[in-house]
Amino acid sequence: MKIILSILLCLSLASCTVYGVTNDYKKLSDEEKSSVVSLKNFDDTNTKNVYKINGSQLKEELKKYPKSLVYIFSNGCTSQYCLPMSNYERFAKENNYKLFLVMEGYAHLYKTTGQRSEVFKEQLYSIDNDFYNSWYSVRYHRLFENELRRIEKKAKPTWEGSLYFFNYDTLEKVTKDLPQ
Repeated sequence: MKIILSILLCLSLASCTVYGVTNDYKKLSDEEKSSVVSLKNFDDTNTKNVYKINGSQLKEELKKYPKSLVYIFSNGCTSQYCLPMSNYERFAKENNYKLFLVMEGYAHLYKTTGQRSEVFKEQLYSIDNDFYNSWYSVRYHRLFENELRRIEKKAKPTWEGSLYFFNYDTLEKVTKDLPQ
């Protein structure tokens, strides 16, 4: 009986797809994979692509803007801290922020790209896990955030939120919610 239950458990686990442990690039369709490209220049992008970036590239770009908002998010997030992309875009426009939307992985990419409309037009970026030499999202996400915060690479700070507010390339605050 135990053998039969073990076999059934193994078969059921084999048919499950687990998201979020890695960057989930291999789970994308061929069309989605072709839209994920490395960033060469922030001035030469189009909204049909998702550009892989690292913290150093982003910090260099932030130097150009007196007010920037970096939102690091998971596609298809359903927690209380996730809003439709158009909310972040609207907030940035109304408050004169340059907005950077950065995905932590590719799972459920279609849920984010499916929000594209006349309202939501911002460029999408993703954390370049290759730059951080890791497939594991926990590791490359932490390294990316640590670069933004300018803290030691190995540090494991407590989660304060995924909205990073910058004055040029100086981090001013990290929050969970958009300010009212």
